[in-house]
Amino acid sequence: MWRFPIKILLILIIIFVAGGIVLILTSYRYWLKPESLVNSTIESNIDIGLKEIHHVALKKGKKLWDLTSESVQRINGQNNVTPLSLTFYPNAGDPIALKARHGIVNDNKDIHIVGDIVIKQALWQFVCDDLKYSYTRHEIIGNNNIAVTGRGLTITAKSMYYDLSSGQLTIKDSVSLTVTEPTALESGFLK
Repeated sequence: MWRFPIKILLILIIIFVAGGIVLILTSYRYWLKPESLVNSTIESNIDIGLKEIHHVALKKGKKLWDLTSESVQRINGQNNVTPLSLTFYPNAGDPIALKARHGIVNDNKDIHIVGDIVIKQALWQFVCDDLKYSYTRHEIIGNNNIAVTGRGLTITAKSMYYDLSSGQLTIKDSVSLTVTEPTALESGFLK
C-alpha cells in the first residue's frame, strides 16, 4: 500500500529536479551574454604577453602603419610594445621609418611612442623622446625637444606636427636653425 505512493512521489521528485535544472540552465543562458563574460575576464583579470609581433593598420584598404616589435604585453587594456619598429605610410611621398624604445598601442590604433625615437625619411632624420600618433587624423605630434637634421642643416624646436595626409611638417616653439653647409639651403631640403 505504501509502495505505490512512494514510487509516484519519487518519480515526481525526479521530474521536478530535472525540470528545475533545465529551467535554471536555459534562463542563465538568456541572462548572461557570452561576450560580456569573455571581455570582462580578459580586461580585468588577465594580462597577456607575446613575443615577436607584426601588426598592420589599414583604413579603407590603405596601409597607414606597419609595426614590428620583439615583445608586447597587454596590461589594463593597453598594448605595451618594446622595442618597436614602425613604418608610417603618408598619402604622398616615401614611407617613414621609426625606431623607438617603447610604445603604447591603444585599441583605437592611436600610438604613444616614448624613448630614443629616430624617424628617417629620404631627405631628413628626426630625433626626439616623445611622440603621439593619431589614427583618425593620420598625424604625428611631438611635444618634447626635437631635432630635425638634413643635408648640412639642423632644426631644433620644442614641438612639431606632421600631417601624414598632406605631407606637411610644421615645427614650432623655440625654433632654431643651424646651417653647417652653405649649399644645404640650395639642396631642396627647405622647399
